[in-house]
Amino acid sequence: MSSWRQNLGLGGRALSGLFAGRTRYLRALAVLAELARLYGRHQWRGEDESIAVVHRQAGDKLAALCRRNGATWIKAAQFFSCRPDVLPREYIEALQTLQNEARPVPFESLHPVLRASLGPDWRRHFADIDPDPIATASIAQVHQARLPDGTPVAVKIRLPGVRRLFDQDARIFRLLARMTAPLVRELDLEQVTEQLLELTREELDFSNEADNLERFARLDHPQRIRVPELYRELSTDAVLVTGWVEGERLRDYLDAHPDEAADLLGVLFTSYLQQVTRFGLYQADPHPGNFIVGPDGAITILDFGAIGRLTPEEVKRYSRLLYGLMGFEGDVDIGELFVQAGFRGGDADTLRELAMYVLSDRMNRAALGESMTDLIEKFRENRVEIPDSYIGIARVLITVGGFLMNYDVAFDWRPPEQRLS
Repeated sequence: MSSWRQNLGLGGRALSGLFAGRTRYLRALAVLAELARLYGRHQWRGEDESIAVVHRQAGDKLAALCRRNGATWIKAAQFFSCRPDVLPREYIEALQTLQNEARPVPFESLHPVLRASLGPDWRRHFADIDPDPIATASIAQVHQARLPDGTPVAVKIRLPGVRRLFDQDARIFRLLARMTAPLVRELDLEQVTEQLLELTREELDFSNEADNLERFARLDHPQRIRVPELYRELSTDAVLVTGWVEGERLRDYLDAHPDEAADLLGVLFTSYLQQVTRFGLYQADPHPGNFIVGPDGAITILDFGAIGRLTPEEVKRYSRLLYGLMGFEGDVDIGELFVQAGFRGGDADTLRELAMYVLSDRMNRAALGESMTDLIEKFRENRVEIPDSYIGIARVLITVGGFLMNYDVAFDWRPPEQRLS
């Protein structure tokens, strides 16, 4: 094996994977070259052009690359769009445009997946199934159907060829991470890439999602938080069948009933705070489309492909930290709480100063998401190492906090046990 292949860790199988995905790989190399030129010109120009402008241009080019390469690349864009610890705000904003970037595929192209999962007579399991999808994502799409007894269900079907594309792209991502890692020494880019790949690998196996859904459903949720029923006998690694949930998507409902935003978002935020600070198990993809508001005002949480897990010790430490940030831990040293929670790269005094610099002016009832984003950005700029487990929590709170801000909701910050009914 030649030295360059050894340096990049490429074997024959990896090279064949790169060859199969060479078009996407070559596009990525071309965009990397464009980004290098952008930042190179900025360095020579000095202060003539704001670095924020360069970040914005680079973010747009990266988003366009992911959009064109599709599938795993869109998943990667969605992953990094929730990582202010990794990327500047301008990149985050550009990649967030791909949150809903997925085109439906013809139902006929899903027939082979259904045959492989449920047998050649897969149609006997359903009285009917709507060929038009009700939801489409980068790795799957969902169809409404009825069981033979008339029970309405949702059928989530993995898109054909996604696993093969993932295997190809995983090798490309690892190679690109090795190539660019020396340019961003303040960040372990290879480790972050492995986190992305592991998360995507788990989401591609719907049997993991079935396990997560059952585990989540067993928790003692508030009365107005619901979880769809799982039909285990019809679910495989490529097909997931759950009960049909009547209602409207959260964003559509709130747009039509803005006067109910405080109530519904209060229920939702309280639930997530409970998941993190009491259960140590939380739904880790709080996309607006994953919440259905029912006729009775209950919220059903969908999509358990990504689930966050915390150890009992992490639950204890993050609970103290979050309640300390919200002012419910009494007279505590915020910097010391960050240190105890596993933040590295600065002493307690430094972490306290950074936290208070952001939170003293920004933390209020409507700006939680923005404040959390600003704080993580400040940590990144000062090379504070953030625990991986906290990133998942921050992603959830940033997203749900964004709902509060978008609908101008003043939230009651009491801990969950004081609000649950």
